[in-house]
This record gives sequence, C-alpha cells and structure tokens, in this order.
Amino acid sequence: MLFDGPPRLHDWTKLYQLAVVETDPERLPHRVSDARNAILDRIEETHTKPRAYQERQQLTDALNALRVIQLDYESRIHRYSESRQKTG
Repeated sequence: MLFDGPPRLHDWTKLYQLAVVETDPERLPHRVSDARNAILDRIEETHTKPRAYQERQQLTDALNALRVIQLDYESRIHRYSESRQKTG
C-alpha cells in the first residue's frame, strides 16, 4: 500500500487492523504482508529512540498476532488441499 510522503506514526496500525479483519482468503496474505512490512519499518524507525519502548512492545505484539493469523491461514489452505485430494 502506498502513502503520500513519509510514513506517519500510526500507519502501521491501520494496515494491521485491515489484516486482522480481512475475511477474503485471497486478500489475506497481501494484507498480512503489508502490515508486517509497515511494522518492521516502524520498528527500525524507533530502534534508537529510548522513549519508544511502549510502542515497540505494541509492534512486537502485532507481529506475533500476524504470525498467528498467517499460520492459521496456511493451516486452512493445507487442510483444504488435503480434503480436495481425498475427494478428487
């Protein structure tokens, strides 16, 4: 997802929220990827800022949640392909 100008402080939260609420399995990987990239960019921006501890914790929590979403998605894809192989 492209933004005009430099990234703003909470752009990552918008992308994260879009990934969390995405229900279309075809769009989910892209949403997760966009959110993960924005979070990693923000972690890099805050790496040297000592007062950013609370935000870095939020970023870490969001990355962990995205990992769970991605793993759940991959598990569903795997189960779907297995069930298609058994019936087809």
